[in-house]
Amino acid sequence: MAAARQDRKPFALRDLEWVIRSPFLLKDAPVPKLGQHAETEALLARLKADPEPLLAHLAATSRLNLGRYFEQLVIFWLTNLPSISLVTSNIPIFREKRSLGEIDLAFLYEGQAYHWELSIKFYLNIGSTENEADFVGPMLKDTLKRKLDRLYDHQLQLPIQQETVIALAERGLKDIISSPWVKGCLFYPRTGDNETSIPPYRVSKDSLTGAWQDRSHNMDTSLPDFDHFLILDKKRWLTPYFYGEEALKGNKAALFEAVDHAFSQRRMPYLVQLMRDDGDNILSPQGPRLFIVPEGWPG
Repeated sequence: MAAARQDRKPFALRDLEWVIRSPFLLKDAPVPKLGQHAETEALLARLKADPEPLLAHLAATSRLNLGRYFEQLVIFWLTNLPSISLVTSNIPIFREKRSLGEIDLAFLYEGQAYHWELSIKFYLNIGSTENEADFVGPMLKDTLKRKLDRLYDHQLQLPIQQETVIALAERGLKDIISSPWVKGCLFYPRTGDNETSIPPYRVSKDSLTGAWQDRSHNMDTSLPDFDHFLILDKKRWLTPYFYGEEALKGNKAALFEAVDHAFSQRRMPYLVQLMRDDGDNILSPQGPRLFIVPEGWPG
């Protein structure tokens, strides 16, 4: 039996739960570990009863692209944990009027200062599964290697610069501990043996994975059975599950028609979720999330 509409969680709350509970993309897990903190569980319980504080926080933030949305979900979470003193976010650092970058998030917890560099990333593997450079963004403008090199060589090194030390000290933050706080998913070719693939060295073996394949005629036999689907807007890439009225009803023919129409508007990879209505409160995902790309991509 479907849940009553008033009992259903809004997108923002589902996304916040995903941000908190999904596995980290990298081996270097951040500290402190707040995802399973009792205050986190209490916050999520309160928001389930009344999500308005979360919705109001997001409504007050302009230009919410996916990265900014992700960042604001983390900020809301920490701001609402009693044991956290959230000092500041997006601290600009300058050297003689030249920007060195920003500190994403700095806060106090149990008397210790912490710095998190936040990032949400989705990459498709187009070569060796061990090579970070062979994981590319859907628009081919970024690679996992480029992102991680900048994260480790620049962003996580910023707190030790003299200008940063002074800026943080002015905010009461000393001896800060820095961590990457990176979530996301790596997508592997559907024809590959992803179960035995070795991920890049800096990537956690427990990170989320999906699949990608091109829009070819053999898609008809390679997809699982489903009766609902969605071509996901980028703002919905975090949402872990959907209710029936949020998805499109249809089988493979309807999916192919929708994807072909999307390609006619813009030839680019599209992330889809295949689902089935099993009579539960939420639709059951069928297989991993899947990027469908134009034939010949990435060439």
